[in-house]
Amino acid sequence: MNKIATVMKIHAKDKLMWFIVPWCFALIPAFLINLLGGLIVRPENGFYTGGLSSIFFLMMLIGISTLTKSFPFALGLSIRRTDFFLGTVMMAAIVCLGNSVVLSALSFVEGDWGWGVEMHFFNLPYLSDGYLAERWWTLFATAFHITFLGFFISAIFRRFGRTGLFVLFPVILIAGSVIGFMCTYFGWWTDIVNWLTGHSAAQLASWLFVVAVIYVLLSFIMIRKATV
Repeated sequence: MNKIATVMKIHAKDKLMWFIVPWCFALIPAFLINLLGGLIVRPENGFYTGGLSSIFFLMMLIGISTLTKSFPFALGLSIRRTDFFLGTVMMAAIVCLGNSVVLSALSFVEGDWGWGVEMHFFNLPYLSDGYLAERWWTLFATAFHITFLGFFISAIFRRFGRTGLFVLFPVILIAGSVIGFMCTYFGWWTDIVNWLTGHSAAQLASWLFVVAVIYVLLSFIMIRKATV
């Protein structure tokens, strides 16, 4: 347990990556730019932005960079791969938890008055539907999923090198093309859309969380055999 705590401290010392960049270099600037635009233009019916996605892109980059920056350093301190992995998962979960709580609170506040310009930055249709707990779960599960998607990609690179990525992305492209063709040929698109619209954002986020757990397990398997 001490080693796991040490790993978390290693991550926490990198405040720039984990805490400052996602908020101060991505989300807050995007929010201020959109707010300024709203104050200048004053649209009659309000407006919606996609600026919230910026913090999720940064969480994915955090997942990718974690293995690149911290993994070799941790092993140099004689920390076991298992301890590094568990410490990283706990750190990522805590950060996703904190971010999702703050974003849920901002969504709730924004829903009342839209920052005076009817701007929808944090409170978005469908994503913010339901109770506050459902909003939090949607944000948390999405952030956790995206973070470990990045971690999973980085684990593939750490385990198999560039060859692994050169194989992975064409396989994804081919699989996506085949699935898209089959959906068009057999007329599945309507059923897929109906299934998606028949579930709330929180319910779909639960599926994202399940996929994230798969990322976590596969990443652990690869890290155990990865070279530094």
